[in-house]
Amino acid sequence: MIARIPWRVIGYVLAAVLALAALNHFAAYVPFTPQWSAKRAEAKADRLEGQVSTLEREAAGQAEIAVATETHHTREVVVREIAAQAETEARNAPDADTPLAPERADRLRSHDLRLCDEFPGFCADPDPAAGRAGAVPPAGSAG
Repeated sequence: MIARIPWRVIGYVLAAVLALAALNHFAAYVPFTPQWSAKRAEAKADRLEGQVSTLEREAAGQAEIAVATETHHTREVVVREIAAQAETEARNAPDADTPLAPERADRLRSHDLRLCDEFPGFCADPDPAAGRAGAVPPAGSAG
């Protein structure tokens, strides 16, 4: 004869399995359990990876800015040296004291003003006390 299945025992076993599964699931939310600690450690690792990534991007950006700034300053020094050399050559030229034709003086003054408008940092104000005047004299004093 076939043995009768005790449904009550099967019910208790099934209820115990479900209870253990539920406990295992909720153990992740109970403080100081291994599951809870593992979940916190994983979240912390994710957060730190994000911070490292942000810091790496920030450091790369700062390095690019430093290179760009250094390049700009180097170019500025070179431009100032070339301009000073050109000014010295122009002042020491044999025809440096020869007056310019009014049309040419106006054209040079116009170019000078356009350069000063585009690059104001390169245009120094004339300093009469130091014996410096503008590159092209004003229209009234040419001649």
